[in-house]
Amino acid sequence: MGNSKELIWLRSAQIAPNKDAVHPFDIAHGTSTGGYLSPREIVTGHQHDAQQYGYSAIAPSVFREITRRWRTTLGDPERGPNAYSFVDIGAGKGRALLLASELPFRKVIGVELSAELAAIAQDNAKRWSHAMKPDLAIHVLNQDALQFCWPRTSLLVFLYNPFACELVEQLLERLEKASARGHASKERAAAGSTSSPRRKSTARPSSAIDLLYANPTCADILSKRGKWVLLWTDRIDMDAADQAADPYGTTFDRVSCYRLRA
Repeated sequence: MGNSKELIWLRSAQIAPNKDAVHPFDIAHGTSTGGYLSPREIVTGHQHDAQQYGYSAIAPSVFREITRRWRTTLGDPERGPNAYSFVDIGAGKGRALLLASELPFRKVIGVELSAELAAIAQDNAKRWSHAMKPDLAIHVLNQDALQFCWPRTSLLVFLYNPFACELVEQLLERLEKASARGHASKERAAAGSTSSPRRKSTARPSSAIDLLYANPTCADILSKRGKWVLLWTDRIDMDAADQAADPYGTTFDRVSCYRLRA
């Protein structure tokens, strides 16, 4: 009954019957961010292959709405997006990175395990930057997310349900340690500035770490850890264009926004 690649495609099509739909976003911008790829279609040979959930991209209308809602949680204008680095874990083909570059983040970074997807994301970033001329560069790293070195800034971390809960928990642990190091560094810098005013601070500008988690299948892990405050969770409806091109034929995403306790 056909070769193994055909079987994989057929199974993938059962999960996402609209898997090869071309998204209007890509038509408008000359990019390639749409579709669905099952885990078996993006095998990398890495030990985490068995825990990744495949590829699809967040709907532009959903992304713009959740970042708008996130911004409403930033009461101090001094701590707006320009104080944050946006980091997409499991960036895939990079659609969220392109959309994030519309906002005044300090940095926009994607971390993707698949070399093939990372290369597509890099090409998309080049096309987007040439056409849209965003104010900041988009960086795509072909890397294991658990080996990523977090920027020394405030962070908005984005997860589009990229992998299993075991890896999500390990990622949370690394974020919590990064926050703790930021606090310790800030305290040492403050102490040093008292005794030696000329000493240069190495602390992160702020230790704020926020998380936008779309389709949060591992939300119970965040609750159990007791370190993440749930700011809001809601069903976010897609606009008509996104609904028509959604690989799964769905009309919304459920998204939760968290903040790591200071």
